[in-house]
Amino acid sequence: MAQQLPATATEQRIWHLCQRLEFFANHLPLALQKLAASSTNDNYYVHTQRGHYLVRHYKPGVAGVCRQQELRCQHAAAAVGVAPAPLCLNNHQRILISDFLTHSRHFDWELHHNHMLQLVEKLVRLHKLKVQTAVLDPFVYLQQLRDKVEHQPWSEQDEQDWQRLRQAASLFAQLPGDLVLCHMDLHSGNILLQHQQLWLIDYEYCQQADSAFDLAALCLNLQLNASEQQQLLSLYLQFRPDARQALTQRLQFATLLYSGFCWLWYKSLGGGAEKAKLAQIMLRQLQIPSSDTAKPLS
Repeated sequence: MAQQLPATATEQRIWHLCQRLEFFANHLPLALQKLAASSTNDNYYVHTQRGHYLVRHYKPGVAGVCRQQELRCQHAAAAVGVAPAPLCLNNHQRILISDFLTHSRHFDWELHHNHMLQLVEKLVRLHKLKVQTAVLDPFVYLQQLRDKVEHQPWSEQDEQDWQRLRQAASLFAQLPGDLVLCHMDLHSGNILLQHQQLWLIDYEYCQQADSAFDLAALCLNLQLNASEQQQLLSLYLQFRPDARQALTQRLQFATLLYSGFCWLWYKSLGGGAEKAKLAQIMLRQLQIPSSDTAKPLS
C-alpha cells in the first residue's frame, strides 16, 4: 500500500501498520477513515481497489479477551449470516480485518422496532452454533471484575451492591441453565442495519453462557418496555422452545447480574464513571428474585 497519508497522526500510524500486513500486499489504497472507538479497540474503514474492510486495532493490555476465540465465534456467526466475515487476525500487530458492511448504520430501536422478528431470528442462529469457547461462570466473572476496581474508591453502598450481586450469582447457579453461544455485548452499537438486514458485530466477549444474558442485554440496552420484552421472549421461544424452563426467573437474575457486570466494568475504566453510575442506578432498582420455584413463562 502506498499513497498520500491520511491527515491525522493516528490514521498515519494505522496506514503504516496496514502497509506492513501481508493481507494488503499489492492493494491500491483509496481511503482510510477512523470509525467509532471502544474501550478495547479502535476501528478503521479501509477501502482498496479489492474491496471494503474494517480494521480493528486492539489496545494493549486488555485482560480477559481471547482474540482466537473471538475469531472462531465470528467465523461461525458469519457462516450462518449473522456477522460479517473475518478475514485476517494478526495477534502480533493486534489487528483483526473483516468485511466492511457498506451503507450500514447502527441500529436505532425507536426507528426500527418492526425488526424484532429478524433480531430474534439472528440471535437464535447465534445461540444454536456449536463453538468451543470458555464458559461464563457469573460468580467467578464478578470476582474478576471486582479485582479490577480494587484501587478505585469503594463506598459502603458499593459494598452492599457487590454483596447483592454475589448472592444473586449464587442463587442463579441453582436454577436449571440454558447454555448457548452468547454474544454478551448486545447493544445498539453492536447491531448494524444494512439495506433492512441486521448484522451482529463485535464478538470479543462471545462465549458459552446462559441464553438469558443476551436476552437481558437486549431488554436493558434497547430499553424495551414490558410489552416489547414479552414479544421478545415469545418470539424467542417459538424458535427455541427448549429454553422455556425457568426463563422468567433466569431473565430476572440475568438482568440484575448483567447490570452488575456493566457497573463494575465501567468502574474499572478511567473514563467510565458516568456509565458506571447509570449502571449502578439500574442495579439498585432491581430486586433479587427467589430461586425456590421455577415458574414457566406465560
